[in-house]
Amino acid sequence: MFTYNINGKASRYFTYAALINCGSTAIEHQIENLPLQPDTWRALSLLATQILDPIVDQFGPIALTYGFCSPELVRKIAKNRNPHIAPKLDQHCSHELNQNKKIICDRLGAACDFTLLDSHNEINDGKEVDMQQVALWICENLKFDRLYYYGKDRSLHISIGPKMNQFIQTMKTNADTGHRVPSKKGRGEVAIKVIQQVDY
Repeated sequence: MFTYNINGKASRYFTYAALINCGSTAIEHQIENLPLQPDTWRALSLLATQILDPIVDQFGPIALTYGFCSPELVRKIAKNRNPHIAPKLDQHCSHELNQNKKIICDRLGAACDFTLLDSHNEINDGKEVDMQQVALWICENLKFDRLYYYGKDRSLHISIGPKMNQFIQTMKTNADTGHRVPSKKGRGEVAIKVIQQVDY
């Protein structure tokens, strides 16, 4: 039988708990947001080792704002007015199964959202760090699957997956409704140009 240690090290800088217990909804509603699939635990470790650790080495400490998402947590977040989730696409469910024992997200892998901490070790307020530069560095230096960019002072979404597409999607947030709207996108060298040219 597969066993896990949520407090064990997923990578040099991150425990599994850090990758799992970083969303406010799970904490607020006391949802036991634990992966059930061994492949999910392995994918979370790869995400931390191949993506998050190098980012910490380059930019310093980061704050995870959304990590692993269990089916129970998906159902809870989906009730929000603007849930900002797409479980079948966003890889936060990793390798987990739905109630019908089917893979929730065919892209597999694992995903998280993060921002840098400022010089006071607090989540940035947009004045001290520029997430556009972080996104550019990721595109130029790391192998990843998908990166969603929301703005210079907003968290980045980053994932790994079997295909490692090097794909970036920029998203704009409607100031009136709060809805996110896809903007420019690209893969590989095009992704680098897209993030270089974004103006928000």
